[in-house]
Amino acid sequence: MLDAAFELFAEHGLSASTDEIARAAGISQPYLFRLFRTKKELFIAATERCFQDTLEAFQAAAEGKTGDAALEAMGEAYGELIRTNPSCLRGQLQSYAACDDPDVREAVRRRWGELVEYVEQVSGVDPDRLSMFFSRGMLINVVMAMDLLTADEPWVRKLLSFSAK
Repeated sequence: MLDAAFELFAEHGLSASTDEIARAAGISQPYLFRLFRTKKELFIAATERCFQDTLEAFQAAAEGKTGDAALEAMGEAYGELIRTNPSCLRGQLQSYAACDDPDVREAVRRRWGELVEYVEQVSGVDPDRLSMFFSRGMLINVVMAMDLLTADEPWVRKLLSFSAK
């Protein structure tokens, strides 16, 4: 059921229909609401799953590495995650768009904090390098959302010419 919710929330955000989610999951809508009291609770659970997938990708990639090697491995793993699972990227973007809700905002902040703490701990980099890692990650989100990797425009080439280090 969380798979169906994840996909539909990634596509439609909080406006996704719980009836459609229930049908996609092969369950009744009343049963869905027995598992999650509100659509917002289900949205938060789907959002948390997306962040957990990202954390697990970081953990697997960084195993046995530190410093720039860990950052590079985590960055590559993240790129692979959003390339192979576009719903993960769309789900993240939908979670940011829903941050006007205080409960969603708290969940997104908490999970972002966990990612930042993990990357800082495993890499051991200074705060500037840590900030740059996440800044480039957000740029990658925008690049992927706009499908800029296939664009052949001068401004896109300039934007994507940054060094990985």
